[in-house]
Amino acid sequence: MPQFGRGKPAAGAFFDSDFRTIDNVLAVGLLHGLQGKGDCTVAIVTMSRPNLAVAAYLDVIERYYRGPAGNFSQVPPIGLCTDGSPGETSPAYVEPFQKKKPDGTPVYQNEVKGVNQTGDPTLLIRNYLQAQYEQNCFFILSGPATNLAAALDFQGVKELLAAKAKYLVVAGGAFPFGPAEAHIKADIPAFKKLLAQWPTPIFFSGNEVGAALEFPGASLDKDAAAAPVDHPVADAYRANKMMPYNAPSWAMTAALHGARPKEGYFKLSGPGQVSVDAEGRTAFSPAEKGNHQYLIVDPAQKEKIILAYVELATTKYVPRRFGKAAAAAADDQEQQPPPKTLPPTKK
Repeated sequence: MPQFGRGKPAAGAFFDSDFRTIDNVLAVGLLHGLQGKGDCTVAIVTMSRPNLAVAAYLDVIERYYRGPAGNFSQVPPIGLCTDGSPGETSPAYVEPFQKKKPDGTPVYQNEVKGVNQTGDPTLLIRNYLQAQYEQNCFFILSGPATNLAAALDFQGVKELLAAKAKYLVVAGGAFPFGPAEAHIKADIPAFKKLLAQWPTPIFFSGNEVGAALEFPGASLDKDAAAAPVDHPVADAYRANKMMPYNAPSWAMTAALHGARPKEGYFKLSGPGQVSVDAEGRTAFSPAEKGNHQYLIVDPAQKEKIILAYVELATTKYVPRRFGKAAAAAADDQEQQPPPKTLPPTKK
């Protein structure tokens, strides 16, 4: 249930992904950075493939950002889909566990030894939806629609979504039309179901948006304040590929718009309806009463967006605020001010 008496919190963020690309890890960090600013409250993280190694490192990230609570039992389990193929495991989720402190002990402890240390995505979605105030949460989908489609079949979830959620932001597809994209192709029936049954407005950040806005990997080594020592998101990024490299920000665009929709980071299409064909190609049809819109890159906002990425994606732990404290969080948080200029980058 909502925690009445403490003031209404910032909107809850529900993040679902397959975590096949590093931008999804950056997006989780971004959402927690936005939480530190009072722009959202990270509710749960769910995963749409049964890869226990990935879930274990996501648990490390969640425990890091939840501070002292992360040492006990107050961290929601990572939602783990148990059907399908586990797929490849990037070094981003494995190598950081080998990192040692000066005394030889591991920097990161693996607390997820089996599926029983994870959660069922559908149950987590239902339970954490019940804890939200009305119209005070949003969903980010950056992967196959498998988990969200399954949740729509669970008794009462569709009604909860209509009552509690404001919108869904999907990182996937190509708009207004384009080639089939991996997130859509991975589970076309689930995406079709999402389009037909999801009860809130949906915003789409197509493949072209994240491809045009790369996260500058060099920023992690330029300023220790932007990427503190022993930071699980920064360490995952460094382990993912040989540094320095830039990463497309597909999931980050969706997370940024989800938490700050009024900031004007992106232009928006008019209303319409998205459809998907048998090969996974998306298409947008304008419609006056349509409840779908897609994001459009605004070149004038590009530097502002990249600066937000650098500032927020690898910030330190900031305690949660509620009510008036959430609105004033930026005044007393432990994060460093954003960089004024971006570092030179290499691809």
